[in-house]
Amino acid sequence: MKREKEIKKMLKKIINIALAIALTASLAGCGSKSAARDAAGDSAAAQSTAAQTAAVQEESSDQSDGIEDGSEGENTPQKAAESEQETSAESVEIPETPYVRDDGGVSIDVFAMDTYMNLLAYGDRAEEAVLAAAQEIHRIDDMLSTGNPESEISKLNAAGTGHVSEDTLYLIKESKALYEETNGLFDIAIYPVMKLWGFPSQEYRVPTDEEIKTGLKLADASKIAIGGAVAAAPESAAEGKTEAKTTAKTEEASKAKAEDADAEKDKAKAEGTEAAEAKNGEAEKEKAKTEDTAAKPEKATAPEAGDGGGATDQPSAAEEPAAADQPAAVAQETEAADKSAQTLVLFGASGMEIDLGGIAKGFTSSRVMEVFREYGIEHGLVSLGGNVQALGTKENGKPWRVAIQNPESELDYLGILDIEDKCVITSGGYERFFEKDGVRYHHIIDPRTGYPADSGIISATIISKDGTLADGLSTSLFIMGKDQAEKYWRKNADRFDYILEDEAGKLYVTEGAAAILTTEAEMEVVKK
Repeated sequence: MKREKEIKKMLKKIINIALAIALTASLAGCGSKSAARDAAGDSAAAQSTAAQTAAVQEESSDQSDGIEDGSEGENTPQKAAESEQETSAESVEIPETPYVRDDGGVSIDVFAMDTYMNLLAYGDRAEEAVLAAAQEIHRIDDMLSTGNPESEISKLNAAGTGHVSEDTLYLIKESKALYEETNGLFDIAIYPVMKLWGFPSQEYRVPTDEEIKTGLKLADASKIAIGGAVAAAPESAAEGKTEAKTTAKTEEASKAKAEDADAEKDKAKAEGTEAAEAKNGEAEKEKAKTEDTAAKPEKATAPEAGDGGGATDQPSAAEEPAAADQPAAVAQETEAADKSAQTLVLFGASGMEIDLGGIAKGFTSSRVMEVFREYGIEHGLVSLGGNVQALGTKENGKPWRVAIQNPESELDYLGILDIEDKCVITSGGYERFFEKDGVRYHHIIDPRTGYPADSGIISATIISKDGTLADGLSTSLFIMGKDQAEKYWRKNADRFDYILEDEAGKLYVTEGAAAILTTEAEMEVVKK
């Protein structure tokens, strides 16, 4: 047994060395294994940079060569960077220079979000597209990384409140919605518990039951208030968040004053008296304190009598628009205040922190597809640390072929999926883990217990058109387990399909996935 482990370890090292050599060769313009096969007419469809999914060829005269090993010649060795092997992410430089494959596609390698990625596009503007997509990946990474103290998420975690960008706001909203849909199983607020286990820092440890119990009190995404909900949050929810309460109250007070000013103005016009006119003027001033009220002055007394004799309580035609129309500056200021209030996020308890890592890569792969479309790309593929998303089909009209990593072996695959305009995202306990006293602890934490999920499922693959949804669900279904996942899918079958593997190696595959899956594993088809 010991000898077998040594052999496997040696094989891994040999594979990583070979991949590194192949990467260097491809970046230098030399032919890689993938390029050679492409020249023969068999281009690889995709690859997995997190050893969860991998590319397979369209055809092969030798079936043993039909499945790639999880990282093609033009990609980087990554498993070592994410587990306990010697190679580190920092030790392999990624030049991020586009290179043209023999089949005409333009590819680029990227390191971001703590993983290796590869982008591939076909078209007249393919080089521009992959460069723009790489920039977009780094923009999102800079915005969401918990390891970057200047990111929006890090600042939000430090302060417990703050204004966020449109993209971050969207992801928080989607995460909260998924939290509700999955009865709390997808929880971006689990981050404090993740830190107890040492997964973010890689300083692994097994926390005490008391530590986990304390950490779980903060793991509740429903306590994250957004926009208008911030002002409505109870005082206890803002404990330790003085800045947040002050900002929310100020914005609420401003809004209330504006509403009171409108009410006073209407009342003044209805009364039609000198006193009402004066009150109207005061209300207008209160409503627009920062404006130059001299630009549109109000009269406090009734105008002089006209030719008909007696005084009138109606303003002149020249004055009426100034009294009736809201100044443009006030409207703009109000609109800006409303927009600002909508982007405000407040954590409901002191010490709460969030991590969008469970949904960020799926969102990013979908954004890459949007960037590709902006450059007129119709055929493309992106692999972001195990998240593979395809744009259209391959250039020859055939589907992209993506293999699903076998959790039990880096050299084997559970099956092959034929996809177009879809993503394939896999989560499993084999991605990140550590061992302590002979027990393996993986990084997918069950919010109900604070411990690594133990649902009987060791791999969860989601197939969907929505990368953000697929990413979140791959984690959620892994935690759910077979029976609960089946019930959830039946309610949402129009949104995704799945492939689950249990500890015995059996696959549970929904109808849609079964139609595009090739596998030799024992399989049970889940029907509606």
